[in-house]
Amino acid sequence: MPFRARHLIRFAAAGVLCMAAKAAVADEALYPSGPPNGVAYLRFANMTPQAVTITSASAKITLPANAEERVRRYDPVNPGTELTGTVQQGEHTAEIKLTLTQNEFATVAITQSTDGKLSATPLRETPSDFNASKSSLALYNLDPSCSDARLLAGDPNTVVISGIAPDKVGRRAVNPVDVALSAACPDNNAMPAKPGALAAGERYSVFLFAEGGRGRQVLALHDETAPFRR
Repeated sequence: MPFRARHLIRFAAAGVLCMAAKAAVADEALYPSGPPNGVAYLRFANMTPQAVTITSASAKITLPANAEERVRRYDPVNPGTELTGTVQQGEHTAEIKLTLTQNEFATVAITQSTDGKLSATPLRETPSDFNASKSSLALYNLDPSCSDARLLAGDPNTVVISGIAPDKVGRRAVNPVDVALSAACPDNNAMPAKPGALAAGERYSVFLFAEGGRGRQVLALHDETAPFRR
């Protein structure tokens, strides 16, 4: 093969390798991009037997009452700004009005009394230090008849979270191990809670609630967060 041809082939090969190396560096970013410091997070949870409509000044959504779809993912919102809206189900409505602080996580739980009256209750979580080696696990008590909700682990029913009064939430960091979880109140046996396999650095929630004629229920899920949008 002539020298010039060999030279061109080597030059082309070197160029391909160089481009591949640059692509690899671009794909392996040292730090993930994310929202600016100080953003707050808000989600809605429909704990009623039927779908509800939530309306704000800029949008309108329908939140179903089936399985995990009844709990929306966290949306980043501006802290320090009053957030207002209306929840509606048939002829019943409830007003939303809250202001979040920087880095705060809040869940607006929509519940229904026996006479059909709706309530939109904000459950706030105080920001805490992030631990990438732990899983963050929360218990939400949305059953007015449960005076002391508890989250238990394993066959011995080891207490993970306890003392959660109605319309309150407790969260703690736990080791990401594969263990059976359950939720209980003082007046009943423990009910299974299955958020899936716990992963380090991830957040999970267990909701204990009373849904009309279905009685007390438990819903466990992996918390999801929407990407930040400018």
